[in-house]
Amino acid sequence: MQSKAKKFKGFIWVAMVVLFPWLAFCQKVKGPSEILIGVINSMTGMNAMTGAEQKWAYEQAVKDINAKGGVYVKEFDKKMPIKLIFQDDKSQAAEGAAAMERLIKYHKVKIVLSTNITPINIAAATVAEKYKVYFHVNTTWRDVFGQQGFKWASCMFFTAYEAAEVPFLVWNYCAPEERPKKPAILMEDNPDGQAFADGFRNMSKQYGYPLALDEAYTPGAKDFSSYILKFKMNGIDALLWLGSPTDSIRLVRQIKENKFNVRYLHGWKGFWPTEFMKALGPDSDYLIHDGFWAETLPYPGAKELGEKFKKDHKGLDSVSVGLPYAAVQVLVQAIERAGTLDPGKIRDQVFGGEFKGTVLGDLKYDEKGLCKTPSLALQWWKGQRMPVWPKVPQYQLKWMPAWEQR
Repeated sequence: MQSKAKKFKGFIWVAMVVLFPWLAFCQKVKGPSEILIGVINSMTGMNAMTGAEQKWAYEQAVKDINAKGGVYVKEFDKKMPIKLIFQDDKSQAAEGAAAMERLIKYHKVKIVLSTNITPINIAAATVAEKYKVYFHVNTTWRDVFGQQGFKWASCMFFTAYEAAEVPFLVWNYCAPEERPKKPAILMEDNPDGQAFADGFRNMSKQYGYPLALDEAYTPGAKDFSSYILKFKMNGIDALLWLGSPTDSIRLVRQIKENKFNVRYLHGWKGFWPTEFMKALGPDSDYLIHDGFWAETLPYPGAKELGEKFKKDHKGLDSVSVGLPYAAVQVLVQAIERAGTLDPGKIRDQVFGGEFKGTVLGDLKYDEKGLCKTPSLALQWWKGQRMPVWPKVPQYQLKWMPAWEQR
């Protein structure tokens, strides 16, 4: 009996030695059931309005991809659905870094999509660099991000200088007598604002529109009356602004309260969300805002994406969602080309890669992982966005009349 027992135990031991590695190999070949992608997003805080559109775009892109069966990964010889794991950066750089830490350590993700604020993305990219996690960034100043020299993060957007050139291009196509004589800038006092201010200073000299005033403010400020008074006293007729949606709404309301009759008011970041227009109502008329994308662009799927957004937002449109949507399309193409979920190999496909057929057209990254996208300008008019730059023959820029004449 003891001999049989020993033989049986020996058989079990041999089976374990042979079988367990085989089972492990089978599991490896089978692979995970889904592709986990982390997302850092401004779900709360002063940038929550812009963050909401970016979040919608990521979710819609994944919904559309999963509806077609998911992403083919050669290593596992199958299509796999994507699952997004969101973490709130609370519109703060330190919280963006903490969100990245949570995604990596707790959720075990190896690929992360970005928020849309430069300082937050730089802070988060620093963490990704430490853990060698691929960070796929969009809507962040490409020049500022590129200066960091990240090896594990890419960026698709325009530069502060490219965005800063737009108002001067707009003014130059207007009749000489209509062009601003005393423009001013009011920027956030942070890396975003500092980079943008440098762009405006250089473009003002290049195009011959010297800045009459050059101001910076602390994000989240409650009172802009001291700036507005200074603008009035100096006869400012064009104001270029960078601020969050919350700060932007507050600024416009105080401009009206203080009867500052500026003829041209162009805002970046805070002026484009539909919530901005809804909060101000008719007072949003004549205001110019930036844009990253439009459903009218001649790119595959652009019109359909715009229709989906309007369906989910009571007919309101977006000039931002195409960029983060395209970022997901690029990431999917990179995963399929890599044939694996290894973050380094996916990154290598993006750096120096070219990606065709996105809702933002064909996109090309340089060897440093940087990709140029277009900068637009549109004007709010009766709840609609009208194209200002690039110029189209169907619409003429409307200069702001005095508040009492509206």
